[in-house]
Order: sequence, then C-alpha cells, then structure tokens
Amino acid sequence: MSNQESRDSRTSQSDTASIDVSTRRPVVISGAGPVGMILALELSLHGIRSTLVERAPQTTQFPKMDLTNARSMELLDRLGLVEEIRAVGVAPQHSHDVVFCTSMAGPQVGRWHYPGVDEMSQWISSKNDGTTPAQAWQRVTQIEVEKLLMKRCLADPDIEVLRPWRVSAVTQDDDGARVEITSLTDATVLTLEADYVVGCDGASSVVRRAMNLNMEGERGVITFCQVHFKSRDLKTLHAHGQFWHTFFVGSGVGAIIAQDERDTWTLQTSTITDGVRTEEIDKQELLDTVCGRHLEIDEVLQSSIWHANVLVADRYRIGRLFVAGDAAHEVIPTGGYGLNTGIADAVNLGWKLAAVIQGYGSDGLLDSYETERRPVAVMARDWSFRHLGVHVKAQELADRALIESDTAEAEEHRRVLEEYFTANTGEHESFGVEMGYVYTAPVIVSDGSPVPENDGSSYIPTTVPGARAPHVRLSDGRAILDAYRHEFTIVSFIGESAVQKLVDAAAAVGMPLQVLAIDDTNARSVYETDLVLVRPDGHVAWRGHSLPDDLRALIGTVTGRADASAPLITTS
Repeated sequence: MSNQESRDSRTSQSDTASIDVSTRRPVVISGAGPVGMILALELSLHGIRSTLVERAPQTTQFPKMDLTNARSMELLDRLGLVEEIRAVGVAPQHSHDVVFCTSMAGPQVGRWHYPGVDEMSQWISSKNDGTTPAQAWQRVTQIEVEKLLMKRCLADPDIEVLRPWRVSAVTQDDDGARVEITSLTDATVLTLEADYVVGCDGASSVVRRAMNLNMEGERGVITFCQVHFKSRDLKTLHAHGQFWHTFFVGSGVGAIIAQDERDTWTLQTSTITDGVRTEEIDKQELLDTVCGRHLEIDEVLQSSIWHANVLVADRYRIGRLFVAGDAAHEVIPTGGYGLNTGIADAVNLGWKLAAVIQGYGSDGLLDSYETERRPVAVMARDWSFRHLGVHVKAQELADRALIESDTAEAEEHRRVLEEYFTANTGEHESFGVEMGYVYTAPVIVSDGSPVPENDGSSYIPTTVPGARAPHVRLSDGRAILDAYRHEFTIVSFIGESAVQKLVDAAAAVGMPLQVLAIDDTNARSVYETDLVLVRPDGHVAWRGHSLPDDLRALIGTVTGRADASAPLITTS
C-alpha cells in the first residue's frame, strides 16, 4: 500500500464506535467514485454536509477514464480543482492525436489531430465570441483523479467518509430514508437516517435496485479485454509518432491508449473470446501480436474483461432516492461521455439538493434533476453508439493484407481509408453533445425564443433559457464563468439599480443571488439581452430586457415552486 493510500485509510472512518448513528444526515451518498465525491464537494460548496459510503478501502488502481472534457473542466473549476487535475494529468504540450494503422509495424492509414492543453488554450484565447469553452480539456486517469478528490473530501469538515463500508439496503417513507451499511472489516451492520440518498454506486447500484428502476437500451454490446501495463519501449510504441489513442484496423484487435506520455499504457481489445479469464491470457503474446513486433514490457499492472452496455435508467428520482453517474446511465467508451456526463449530474443534483435543504428550493426543483439530465444521458448514449459505428465501418472497409502490400491497388485503398478517417473526425470534437444541450424543465422560464437545434457536432453560443451561459472574457480579463459558483447570478448590462427589486425579492425567500453588473459591449452581444439570470450550475434560468412585474413568480419558478408554462409579463 502506498503512503497516500495508507493515509487515506487512516483518515476514513472504519471504526464502528466512531460512527454516530443517532444523528440524521442531510445526504448519504452510496459510492465514493468520482461522481460521488464531486457530489459531496458540490454540496459542501453550498454548506451542506454529506456522508460518503464506499466499500473499497482505497481509491481505484485502474485507469478507467482518460479524458476530462472541456465542460467538465468548467464545472470542476467551480470547485477549485482545475489546477490540481492538470498537475496530475498529461503535460500540456502533448497532443490528443488518434492514429489508425494496421499495427505498430504496419502503415498508418489515418490520423485525427486533436490539440493538447497548450494548443487548445491558445485557441480559446484567440476567440472571445462565446463559441469556445472556458477551459481546455485534460487527459488524466481516474487513478489520479480519485486520489486528489479523496484527499479533498477527507480534508473537508462537511464530508464524512466511511470506508470500507458498503450500502446493503435502502428504504424510505414520507419522513426520511434509512441506509443500512455493512462493514467489510468485521461485518457490523449499522443504520443511518438521512433526508436524501443518492446512488453513485455504479452499474450494480444498490440504490437503483431499491428504487426498482428499469434500464433502457442494450446490454453486452461489446466485450473488452483491458491490459494496463508499463513500458518504456517508445521505439515500438511511437513507431507512428506521439499519440493519445492508436487504433488497429484490418484485424479488429483494438487500441492502445497512452495514459501519461511516459511509461503507462492500456490495451483495449475485443478479440478475446467470452468466458476466457484474464489469468489465462498471455499478456506478452497479446501485446506482441497487436504491435506487430516484440514490445518490451516493464510490468503488467492489471488486466480485466468487461462487457459494455448502453443503458439509461427510466427514472432518476423516486421520492428521497436518486441515482447519478453509472448508476443512472452506461455508455461505451467512444466519445468519453460516461464520467463526463456523471460530473454534470453531480453538479446539477448537488445545488438543487442544497437549495431544498436550505429552504429556498422546493420539491419541484428536485424533480427537474431527472427532467434535465436524463435527455442528456440519452443523447450521450446515442452519440457513443454513433462514434462506435465509425470504428466498426473502418474495420469493414480495411483489408489488412491489401493495406500492407506494395501495389497501385494498395495505394488507392490506403487513400480511401485516409479520406474516410478525415471525414469522420467528430468523436472528440462534438461540442454540441458536451455543452450545447438546452434544459426545458419547468424550472426554466421560456421567453418564447426557439431553442437552437443541437446536432451534437457543434456548439452555438446562446442565452436562450436552459442553455449553458456562454464563456466570454470581460474587458478586465476575467472569465464571466468564474462568477457562476454557489449562488444565482443576475448578469446586468444596464446597471445594478435595474435589478435591485430582484435582489430584494430573492433575499426575502432566502435565495442566494449576486449581481454581476457589466459594461462590456462584446459580452452584451454574446449574451443577447440586457438581463440574464444564471443558476449555480452555469445554465440560464431566465432572460429579458427588464425585470418582470411578478418577481415572486419568477423566483418561485426557478426554485421549483411554480410552473413556467406561462410567460412572465415583463415591464417596459
């Protein structure tokens, strides 16, 4: 066990006597993976205590995720995590290039160039029209992300971490929820009382079973064998130059992922027959076959076989119980939508739970979690399938023997493949999927404007209610998104006095609201109206050129106390 893991284990509460079962907890979170920990940190941002229950004694040792997308980095910036994540991620100068070849010894037939952090940051800096994210994406493994998230959770006085305990049963009634937890150390069983319970406990979610939810979609879409290994044999691995992913075409053997641009890699292959155990696989032989030549391996760290599903739960909330992350949706890795969708789940649900616990939000706000987040998961599920289709068709098109031969026909075949890959580069540049969706829940006040059509492939900046508020840099150099954190923000391009009545009305019901008065013609152009009300998660709740007459109705709608089906009357 590493020093960090040992330190984590000592500071988690595993001793039964130290757990206070007499105190009712505001929120109990089943599962301390990234989604569960981000939910706990989001609740803490709003001053709400939570309890994380995790069966594993330490954080994951398998890489799992390898990309935190730009929208997720924006959300994590609200929690002060961006610099820490970049510090443990891939260095900013390295590209995110994806290579297509028959093997490390065979010819390259395609390359998708995706920028690294430095290059993407330069692109963001070159524009100020709302079309870019505020943050560059980041290649980083779940191993590193979980370690830094756990360190933050253990240091946070508002977060109680129970490890190694598992949630063994969940029940609820009108008065509250009860969570039965079982110690994996001595089998002790305790019962925790809570206002709310959130299942962030993955594909085998206990909370989801307690909610009796159905998963809609397809199971067992593809079977992967993963081998996580260390190698400094860059002569072999970089035969086609530096890369993030290298896919092998014409044989269907899978891909190699560069995890840290130093010595850590992951092989994903779907050629292993179902029923084969990982210990039966000769890892050296498998990697040599994939690479097309001998690969010097320093160490095999882990290997596993898993079955990919594309599923979305039919409900996200039943009473006091919720699901988020993989407990609510499962996607295949193409596109990297799994954990990134879960991060936005955690932020969306976190601020809403806080609002209700603090008393200014109502039950309708909690209902909006499912209304807003489930369609996003369905879109991510469908787009991950779409991206997979690009790889499946490539395998159908590619003839390895022909690719590797030296004839005019082979040259033409390689040209056709190169054109195919050039025309299908959208897997990691579908910004519409990542940040172009528009919420249409009853807690969003429509102004009658048509919702921009989101084709998934591109992002169109807009402040139409329900959309992500666009990123712009203000004249003093600040990013406007930096303002959207733990409270509502009324962005005013017509001064503070124009919104004072809204400030007073919000204070009367305890709704946290700040004024961001801006004198910036570029920002006004991007934000489209004189007044824009932005929620803590950075989505637009309402907009207009002046405040509506009925401010109580506006506040009631955005906090879940009223229906927004009828437009609010705006004063002249």
